[in-house]
Amino acid sequence: MTARRDHYVVLGVPQSASARQIKEAFRRLARAHHPDTNTDDVASEREFTRVARAYEVLGDPARRRAYDERHTRGRFAGPGAGGSQAIVVEGSGPVYHLDLGHHSDFYQAGDPLSVSEAATLVARNPALLRRAIRDGRLAASKSPDGYLLRRRDVERLDRTVARRKRRPGGEAVLDDDMLAAAGS
Repeated sequence: MTARRDHYVVLGVPQSASARQIKEAFRRLARAHHPDTNTDDVASEREFTRVARAYEVLGDPARRRAYDERHTRGRFAGPGAGGSQAIVVEGSGPVYHLDLGHHSDFYQAGDPLSVSEAATLVARNPALLRRAIRDGRLAASKSPDGYLLRRRDVERLDRTVARRKRRPGGEAVLDDDMLAAAGS
């Protein structure tokens, strides 16, 4: 696997280049490596693709800011990722880390949630989430205090699980859409 090239290096401009300088460099390189003018030259076609990808990122101000942020702070670093920081909640409670860049797979969608916190988030019974964990429909990691869940996984599960409606008498019934789906 090859390392990705720096977009500024591909375009041959400094990181402090203006939008105009980036556009000029892109046009110059695109003309030089365009597949229509360099037929049967695979290397030139690859270089044209690299140049186009670099301009796609650096030509858009918002994407350029995000790229510069990743470039200077690291791939997964987020705002305030100046060093390792942690918060202990309620004295002996769980430790929440503020610098979560290197744990991106688990923490990408925010701090981990306990089953009861996740149930409150999606307004569901915690037993539903525990059952989903046992059935393998909800990914969780085991900690000494119980299961820890990712917010995005809980929200994804919540969108796929049928909700029950209450009749005025307090009796729970499935939604009409769910009944139609169950009948088919």
